[in-house]
Amino acid sequence: MRIVNVNAHYQDKLGYQDYYLGKEWAKMGYDVHYVTSDVHFDYPDYDNTVKHLIGDKYVGTGLFYSDFGVPVHRLKGTDKKTTGFIWLKGYKKKIFELKPDILVLHGIFNYQTIRTLYFAKKLNCRILMDDHTAKFFLRKGKKAQFAFWLFRKLFAAKIMKVADKIIGITPSVMQVLEEDFGLSGEKVSQVILGSDTDLFKSTPELRKKGREFFGVNDNEVLVLYTGKIYEEKKVHYIIEALNDPLVRGGQQVVMGIVGGIDAGYREMLTKAINEASIRVVMKPAMPQEQLPMLYNAADICAWPDSLTTSTIDASACGSAIISNDNMPERTSYDNGIMIRRGNFDDLKAALQKLIADPALRIKMGERGIQYVDEQLSWKIIAKQFLE
Repeated sequence: MRIVNVNAHYQDKLGYQDYYLGKEWAKMGYDVHYVTSDVHFDYPDYDNTVKHLIGDKYVGTGLFYSDFGVPVHRLKGTDKKTTGFIWLKGYKKKIFELKPDILVLHGIFNYQTIRTLYFAKKLNCRILMDDHTAKFFLRKGKKAQFAFWLFRKLFAAKIMKVADKIIGITPSVMQVLEEDFGLSGEKVSQVILGSDTDLFKSTPELRKKGREFFGVNDNEVLVLYTGKIYEEKKVHYIIEALNDPLVRGGQQVVMGIVGGIDAGYREMLTKAINEASIRVVMKPAMPQEQLPMLYNAADICAWPDSLTTSTIDASACGSAIISNDNMPERTSYDNGIMIRRGNFDDLKAALQKLIADPALRIKMGERGIQYVDEQLSWKIIAKQFLE
């Protein structure tokens, strides 16, 4: 059975949903393909944040292969930076050429999904759609409201007819699907993101290796942030919170930061590091294969604002996490503390509580491992997608 994934951008090594779904489906014996554009996503300050991991932004057209060996068909895309408005040239021809049994359209509010509506019947295959548009990502204002109204009027009913299944990845996305895209009913369900449990797991060896990597002693508390580093992530909030002696509570605390820094944020973060009352260890962005070592080393992993699947990977490795209320499911297993998104006082309170209580950190770490193993493994989620 052939599964064709369509996404305006596809890249290995960054651990996104479409990558892991395809990887698991290939392991399950399906014939997996990707159809995508000739460029990588326009990440902030691309050259300094992700280029050393995934290469040049322009990849080229033609047939490529993922790092797990499945075909990636790269088509010429328009020069639009906004993902939803990239038009893949030759898309219809390529889909009919591939003859999918299951077509997975990643992203609903985009050209490729809308185009597919008008030739879906001729494909004679199952069509699954998924979306990641959380409420806080939506543009505001009258133009945006008009665009969503027009989308609902023109396409919502047709999408409900064509799609076999429509998937949102968080409660916030489910809200967008219903309220903004006009999609609801039995076909619409939530399947949250996951972690590669073959890669992300807790071991004493990785913890030892990771703490040596950061130069952290057994009696020190390591607070870790990983991911792309730009102002909306508010990494400086973590440093500023840890500057407060009451938050540290007499403990020796080290802050680890791993990721590529956006040039526009470098000055602010450098200032926060230079003025820090704690030791801060900076490391460049690292490939997925090395991240389990980091999460095993950490006592606490914190993401005060814009979130990433790293929260799930950290839980899989047994670290207590600090996440926020835009993705409440991330801490729903008592595996961490949920704060209000970008709220500095909440962050301080969460850090203070976890730093003061090593037994709580251990308990949350154990709950995180159980949560991911039982519900958030990509092996489980890949099957849920196809049900």
